[in-house]
Amino acid sequence: MMTQFQRKRIKEEIDRQNAMVDASADSLLDKLRASKWTGAILLAAAMAIVIVVLWSLF
Repeated sequence: MMTQFQRKRIKEEIDRQNAMVDASADSLLDKLRASKWTGAILLAAAMAIVIVVLWSLF
């Protein structure tokens, strides 16, 4: 059986890990926004998907 103290410690640890993951994701998103290649890569990926879909239709 868990004590109230153990529950509190587990909740604090989970909250701390969630905050670290959020900060990491925000950092990655900022890096992608700053990159001049992000737009070109996304455009190329979208075009490749469109080509594959059209190819499969005909």
